[in-house]
Order: sequence, then C-alpha cells, then structure tokens
Amino acid sequence: MLDDMNAERTVSWQFLRGVLPYPDLRRRWLVRRRALKLVTCKQWPGRDATGMEAAQLALLRLLWLQQLIRSAASERRGEDAALLSRASLETCIVGLYCVHSGDAIAHLSAANHGAAGRIVSYLNDAGLGSTAAIDSAVEALGEVGPDLNIRDLAQWLEREHDLVVAAWLYQAYYVPLSHLFTHSYAFALMRHVRPDGSLRRSPGFPWTRRSAVRMADGCVGLLAANIAHRAGRAPQPFLRYATAHLDRLLTPAFVFTVKGALKSAPWRKMPAALRAISDTRSYSDGASRVEAPAQPHAPVHDGLASFLDPWIPEAPDGLFTQPMTEYLADVLAEMNGPAYDAQQPRYRRPGTAG
Repeated sequence: MLDDMNAERTVSWQFLRGVLPYPDLRRRWLVRRRALKLVTCKQWPGRDATGMEAAQLALLRLLWLQQLIRSAASERRGEDAALLSRASLETCIVGLYCVHSGDAIAHLSAANHGAAGRIVSYLNDAGLGSTAAIDSAVEALGEVGPDLNIRDLAQWLEREHDLVVAAWLYQAYYVPLSHLFTHSYAFALMRHVRPDGSLRRSPGFPWTRRSAVRMADGCVGLLAANIAHRAGRAPQPFLRYATAHLDRLLTPAFVFTVKGALKSAPWRKMPAALRAISDTRSYSDGASRVEAPAQPHAPVHDGLASFLDPWIPEAPDGLFTQPMTEYLADVLAEMNGPAYDAQQPRYRRPGTAG
C-alpha cells in the first residue's frame, strides 16, 4: 500500500512540475546575456558566411521569440504562445543543423532561392512578368533546391551527431503542435467542438502556456550550448538551463489526454491509472527489472493498457496494438543500449544533460 501511495505521489509530482511556476528571472537574464556574447558576427559576410554564423542568426531569432512567447503567455494568449513555440523549435533545429553541418549555408541558400521564385510567381499571373523572366532571375541567384524539411534535419542530427533531443522534440512537440495549432486539419477544427457536440467560438487549448514558454527557454539553452561547445566555450551553464526547462515540458498529447480524462473519466479509476504509469515507467527505466520475464513486453503492455482503459473505454479493439508494439520495441532497445555519458553536451537522451 505504501509503495502504491509513493508511486501515485511520484507521477503526480511529475505532472505538477509541468504546471507549477519555475521562477528563474536572474538565471534567465544571465543565460540571455551569455548567449548574446556568443553572437560574434557583427557584419553579415554574405556568400562567405559559415554555418556557425548562420547558427548565430538562429540564436538571435530564438532570443527574440523567447521574449514574444513570454509576453503572449503573460497576457493569456495561449494560441499565440503555442504558434510561437513551434517557431522556436523549428529555429532551434535549423540552428543545430547549421552548427553541425559543413554545407548548411549551401543547403539553406538553395532552399531560399527556390522559395524566392515561388514568392514572386504571382507576377506572372498579374501580367507583370513572364515565367521565363522569373526563372532567369531565380537562376541568377544561384543553385535552386527544395524547401528545408525539419524532419530530415532532426533525423540527420540524431543519426550523424547523436543529438537524440532533436528527433525527440520533433516527434513529441513539433508534429503535434503542427496538427493542433498550425495546420487547419481535423485536429485543429475539432477544437471548436465541445465534448457534448456543441460548437464554441474560441477553440479549446490542448496544451499549457507554461510548456510553450519552457519550450522557448529550453531551445535557447540547447542551441547556445551547442554553439558554445563548437566555439570552445563552456556549454554547462546553457545545458543546465535547457535541462531545467525541457524536463518540465508537458507534451500536447499528454495534456490533451489528461484534460479529456478530467472531463470524462471516472475518478475512482485514477489511482489505478497512476500506478500503471509509475510501474510502466519504472520497468522501462530498468529500475524494477531484476530478471527478464519470459514475455518482456508483458509488463509494459499491461501498464499501458491499464492507463488507456479509463480514458478511452469505447476504443475499438486493436486501436493501440501497433503503437504499443512499436513503443515496446523502443523500450527494449533502450534498455539494451549503451550507457549514457552525462558529460556529453549533446543530449544523447532527451531531457538529460551534464
């Protein structure tokens, strides 16, 4: 009984960490001041620019977005904060790519040239310029390439430089934020529908303003740490700052589930669900795994099923079979993988730093 109570407190505390304030005014001021000192490019060199100089531009944009997001959150403009948070994450991934890729400038320039042609393509429709003239002007800019694909950049950072956090942030935050806020797909449209089927003028907010702010703070620290590391400066202050905020992030999927559960799930099943989450997390971390069971997937599978059952009691059979199978494969791979080196400033695992 005591273990169950401790498990419930642990899970509850993890959730509370995500919603409670985290005062860091002085620390944030110091981090921003140190980050600005990393911007050593005072005059843009044009075609001679390096990836590190482009990363400094990304850092400047991140610092600006950080201010905008904090203003939006303080004024209770959750929608604005979420949209800006997605922009900050995108800027962070592009900045990390600029730090670690030797041909980042060529890649970004080619994508920029291709976008320039599309931006002025309306001139042809308006009869102000022919297609040939526009194409000729674009070719004069230089090599033309496809738009940047943020998923490809995140996967490249994970594959080539062990920046697991880039792919984790993309999958856990960038994709959900795109579907819930940026794109007017079904997810975003259904936010105007209440649980009882009635419509509302303002959409529901399936995230938290604090998480939007912490995303920007964490991205600033993460990019600044990588720039500092490449420049031969100490990344630890930035890593500690990034870790403090990324560890307090709540994913949109989790918040969406919890908010739905609080409205529809029976409260009497809440303790069992909390215990299932705690047991699943302990098993996946290897803390309670003394000897591998005959069916290693069983404990985690049962824990996930126990967690999902109260929230979605009428879910079709097999709805979560494939997602859980893939998750369990990742869990086992992680448990059998190499140990994490906490001294590496590259976030080999999300939310952990030296």
